[in-house]
Amino acid sequence: MQRYFSVIALLLFITASLGAQEVASAGAVAPGQGIALPDDVKFILMTLGGGGLAGWAVGFTLKKVAKLAALVLGVGFISIQYLAYNRYITIDWERIKTTVPDESIEQSASSLMSVLTYNLPFAGSFVVGFWMGFRKG
Repeated sequence: MQRYFSVIALLLFITASLGAQEVASAGAVAPGQGIALPDDVKFILMTLGGGGLAGWAVGFTLKKVAKLAALVLGVGFISIQYLAYNRYITIDWERIKTTVPDESIEQSASSLMSVLTYNLPFAGSFVVGFWMGFRKG
């Protein structure tokens, strides 16, 4: 667990140092920093790089959490099925169907799409980074 926190801390440090480079004055030029990039290119690199790093971190972490959640839900489901099979409990499936309305699922999907399309370059690089981090985790 400590390894994951150190990876996240490293990613935050890298992102902060990239932001600090813009704030630094042009007085002292470090090796490799003598190349002046246009503001548009800097913005694109920061947006895509930041989105990719954030997406990778979230994807990697989410896969680890999803594995644990799948284990807990699986054990819970098997336990409930075992209890129902042996008639210790009775499950009212009709009541469960009426509890979850269909409108909430549609509303969640439309709100997710509006969030993903708000800042498209960042979202695109975030999705790519998320996919890479999820595969790695």
